Amino acid sequence: MTKPAAAQSHYWASVPGKVIITGEYAVAFGQSAIGVAINRLSKATLSCQPAASNTDPMLTLQLPQLRKQRSLSVHQAQQLADHVAQQHKAFLAGQIPLSSLFSDPEDLLLAALGYGISTNQLAVQQHLDFTLHSELLMGGGMGSSASTIAALLAALLNANAYPFDKHSLYQQVQVIEHWQHGRSSGLDPRLCVYGGMHFLQGGQYRQLHISIPPQWFLVSSGNPQSSTGECVELVRQQQHSESFWQQFGEVVKAMEGALLEADSDALVELIKTNHRLLQTLTVVPKTVADFIAQVELAGGAGKVCGAGSIRGEAGGLILVAGVNIEPLEKLCQAAGYQYWPLASNHQGVMYG
Repeated sequence: MTKPAAAQSHYWASVPGKVIITGEYAVAFGQSAIGVAINRLSKATLSCQPAASNTDPMLTLQLPQLRKQRSLSVHQAQQLADHVAQQHKAFLAGQIPLSSLFSDPEDLLLAALGYGISTNQLAVQQHLDFTLHSELLMGGGMGSSASTIAALLAALLNANAYPFDKHSLYQQVQVIEHWQHGRSSGLDPRLCVYGGMHFLQGGQYRQLHISIPPQWFLVSSGNPQSSTGECVELVRQQQHSESFWQQFGEVVKAMEGALLEADSDALVELIKTNHRLLQTLTVVPKTVADFIAQVELAGGAGKVCGAGSIRGEAGGLILVAGVNIEPLEKLCQAAGYQYWPLASNHQGVMYG
C-alpha cells in the first residue's frame, strides 16, 4: 500500500485532447493510423479534506459543465470498477451490448477512480473532491474520455504520493478506454498522455516530429447521437475484406510522406480519398457529407475525425484542410458549425 496523501490539500492535472488525422477504424483492423494531441485541454482539480477515523473516505465528482455531481465512498467506487470490469468481459463474450456498461458519463469516471485506487493499492484516508472542466467535445472525436480519465488519474496518483510516469498512466487509461469503447486501439490514450504526433501500426508507436500544416482547421458538427463503441461494432458487422482495409493503410502511408514533405496539394487529395472510404462505412451523416462537399467546392478537403455517427445529423469533429479562413467561416456560419485552427500540444499530461 502507498502512504496516505501528503499534507498538501490541492492538486491539479491537465491533459490534451487529440484528433486522428487518418486511419480511424482501419487501425482496429490491422492497419496504421496517425494522430496528434491538440491544444485543447481537460483539467481536473482535487481538494483533499480530512476524514474521521471511523468513516469511509468519500470521492466526490463535480462536473459543472454538465451540472452534475456524484459522491461514492472509496469502497463503492472500487466495487463499481470491479462490476464494470466483469460487465466488459461479458460484452467481449457477446453476452451483453456495450451500451449496458454505463448509464451516465459520471459512472465511467467514478469507475476509473475506483480502478486507480485498487490497481495502485492507494491508501486513501481523506475525502477527495474532484472538479473536472474540459475544452473538448464529448463524443465528438477529440478523445474526451481518454483525456478526462487521464486527468483524474494523474491528480489522484499525485495526491496520494504515488510515483508514476507517462507509460504507466497510459496503460491504466487504456484499460478504462476498453470499458468505454469496447475495444480500444490505445491511440487515444497514447496521444493524450504523451502529446505530439504519433504513428501507430501493429501496436507499435513512432513519434513523428512534424508541424501541423497551415490552413488546417477543426470543425465541430455537433455531438453524435451514437457512441464510438456502437459505431465500431456496426463497422465490425459489415465484415469488410482485408483488401478494403488496405486502402486505408495506403492512405496513411501516403499521408505520412506528404506531411514530411509539406505537400499541401497531396494532403488535400489524400483527405478526400480518406473521406470517401469513411463514407463507405456509413458513419458520415448526410449533413456532414454535404458540408464537406461545399469545402471541396471551395478548393479544400474534409473528413470526420473519429467515429462519426450512425444516427442523426451530427458527426462530431471534422478535419478541414486547404481552404482560407474567410470561405470556411462562411460555410460554418451557414451550417451552424464552430471551427478552430488546428494547433498541436507537445507536453501531454501535466500535473502539480
